[in-house]
Amino acid sequence: MADVSFITDRLATGGAIGGLDVAGILALGITHIVDCQAETDDTHEFAGTNISVLWDGVPDDGNPQTHGPAWFGPGIEFALAALAQPHTKVLCHCAAGINRGPSMAYAVMLALGFNVNDAENLIRAARPQVGLAYKLEAQAAVPALGY
Repeated sequence: MADVSFITDRLATGGAIGGLDVAGILALGITHIVDCQAETDDTHEFAGTNISVLWDGVPDDGNPQTHGPAWFGPGIEFALAALAQPHTKVLCHCAAGINRGPSMAYAVMLALGFNVNDAENLIRAARPQVGLAYKLEAQAAVPALGY
C-alpha cells in the first residue's frame, strides 16, 4: 500500500511511489500529485490514469536557497487549482515523506489560510515522523508569492 498520510480530508503527504503503489493511490481517491523529488519523476507511473502529476522536484539538501518561492510556487499553484475543484484530493510527496513533501503540504496549507501552528500540528498529528525541514522557507515563500 502507498505511504500516504492524510492531513485533511483532501490534502495528504507521503513517501516514494512505486509501480505497485499506483493502485493504492487510485483507491485513496487522490486526483493530483505534487512530486517533490529531484531524484525521481513519477509522472510516467500515472500515464493512462486520471491522476494529474506535477513534478516539482528539488534536492533534500537543506539549502534554504533551493527551497524558496521558485520551488514552492508551482506546487502551491497546482495544489490550489486542484483543491478549487470539488471532489479532488492532493498528495504532496517526496522520497521518505519527512521533509520536502510535508513542507510543500505545509506551504499549501498556509496559502489556504491555515495559521502556522495549526498547519504544523495537523501535519505532525497525521504523520509523526515528519521533519518539516523547510517550514521556515515555506513561511517566507507563501507571502512572497502573494498568498
